[in-house]
Amino acid sequence: MKKTLNIAVVGAGHLGTIHTRLLHQNPRFTVAGVVDPSESAREKITNEFSVPTFEDFSQIDAHVDAAIVAASTNYHYPIVQYLLEKNIHVLVEKPITVSLEQANQVVDAAEHRKLVLQVGHNERFNATFVAATKHQPSVRYFEAARTSSYTFRSIDVGVVLDLMIHDLDLLLSMVDSPLIQVNAVGQAVFGQHEDIAQARLQFANGTVANLTASRCSFERNRWCRWFSEKGFVSANLDANEVKSIAVPSWLSQQERDLNSLPADQQATIRDSLFEETLPLKSESIDPVNAIDCEHNDFYESIQVGREPTVSGRDGRDALAAAEMILDSIQQHRWMSDEGSPTIRKAA
Repeated sequence: MKKTLNIAVVGAGHLGTIHTRLLHQNPRFTVAGVVDPSESAREKITNEFSVPTFEDFSQIDAHVDAAIVAASTNYHYPIVQYLLEKNIHVLVEKPITVSLEQANQVVDAAEHRKLVLQVGHNERFNATFVAATKHQPSVRYFEAARTSSYTFRSIDVGVVLDLMIHDLDLLLSMVDSPLIQVNAVGQAVFGQHEDIAQARLQFANGTVANLTASRCSFERNRWCRWFSEKGFVSANLDANEVKSIAVPSWLSQQERDLNSLPADQQATIRDSLFEETLPLKSESIDPVNAIDCEHNDFYESIQVGREPTVSGRDGRDALAAAEMILDSIQQHRWMSDEGSPTIRKAA
């Protein structure tokens, strides 16, 4: 494979433009073209980056080595299938497709042709999350919140496939166990899909997780935290801050009965609990551009022939968990006072 990869971007919206800008600045890639059916979007790309543009993805030249698919989710499947059939490596934005059946087909197609299929769960490259996993690589209880105001982007899917799926992928990357039970509720506010969702997940090994997502919140949140037998870690993905507690072995193994200590010793432990007994550490993390890291991982996967950090199978598994959540939302539909559902069927 050549040292510099010729790459195309399919989709010139908000995210596609970000991909194009970063690829244009990355010496590992040459942007061979950007595809979008909108003439105004193509003109904007041409004016800003001076790269070729095309109206349809079928116009992508055969000399392209790789492509990034940042089109609307409903178009992921036909575009990715076409590119794979042309032996082009693909990085597709999340969610991988709109259905599990489609996801299985593109994963099988990529594996059959020995092509890299990467999915754009770029939070996996978030420096704060990466630092947090070094403190606590295992998890028994996980919780996350991802909320923001309404942006009018990604409205072809609900908040589960738009926002919550990021935290599903982070969770699944740490839990090596089948997901066996989901209980979820959701609410549509602006359109045909849920804009608020809350889900409780249980895995076969006993791990439990609570996830919250909203795209009509007056507060922006991007955090996750988890507990294991060895301690606790909290990752504020917006503030780039990690807080962690490591449980000392004498405490986890219950070598001392703290409740039987004299009152004065209990008071001493209580007053210095997070300095001495359960020392709380806080650190600021130098941020990185997760999408740029994602691009470099894509490049290295193609050049070396290794599996990307977020593989097609990973994207499919996150979608499978999301579908379980959406099914549960439908089974627990809230009713208005008039008896009609206040949540519409998800995608």
